Amino acid sequence: MTQMIINTARFGEVEVAEDRLIHFVEPILGFEKSFRYIILDHAEDSPFKWLQSAEEPELAFVVTNPKFFGIDYEFELSDELVTQLKLEAADDALVLTIVNIPQEDPGKMTTNLLGPIVINQSLRKAMQVVLSDTGYSTKARLIPDELLQPSSSAASRTASEKGD
Repeated sequence: MTQMIINTARFGEVEVAEDRLIHFVEPILGFEKSFRYIILDHAEDSPFKWLQSAEEPELAFVVTNPKFFGIDYEFELSDELVTQLKLEAADDALVLTIVNIPQEDPGKMTTNLLGPIVINQSLRKAMQVVLSDTGYSTKARLIPDELLQPSSSAASRTASEKGD
């Protein structure tokens, strides 16, 4: 198994097996120079990963599987896309979405459900698919506001504990 070094802006030099490279049959929209990527873990047991370009050290996307966040996310691929990715079974496909994390309020992170990344896991071929007529958004919230706000009972309990 041949190893290669990928230079990254976030992780420094990363040594990976060449068979871990993912080859995009078409580039990610707006990033036409990068066709080869690797997936790196963000942290152990994290729902987030990094889709790191093997060609541009500064290019890396935070990605996730929306199902980790309870999002019912399903769509059908056209026969043309199935052929392009050489998918033989639905289980061959890994679906990830690109996450946007606002610096000023990371709790309001969103994910692009209209432009998922579909990866043929066995052949390591991928592409960003542009969905239409799905009702999905490019800015789907991963964490609902109600989960970010402290509950009023927790706030009152904390206030009463301070008074004791």
